[in-house]
Amino acid sequence: MKTESPANTQPLELLISALLYLMTRYTANPCPNIRQAIIHHLAMLQEHPNTRNSDALLNTARRLANEWIELAETHTQPATQRPHLTLQ
Repeated sequence: MKTESPANTQPLELLISALLYLMTRYTANPCPNIRQAIIHHLAMLQEHPNTRNSDALLNTARRLANEWIELAETHTQPATQRPHLTLQ
């Protein structure tokens, strides 16, 4: 028997599919709008009722959200304020 979800809650599979699509599109077109959509979808994934049943999925969504937020902040800073990475 299928349980009812709130009207604004998408099926988990649809949410994950959309997120994977957005991440793939971002690799071809790294624009701020796609990046913000990814951050938004990761937040929805963390809040999804079915994510609460999976520690692995919840932790992955949190980590990815933090990384995408950091990426967004890095790309909004002027070039002179960005940290310089050096390889050793």
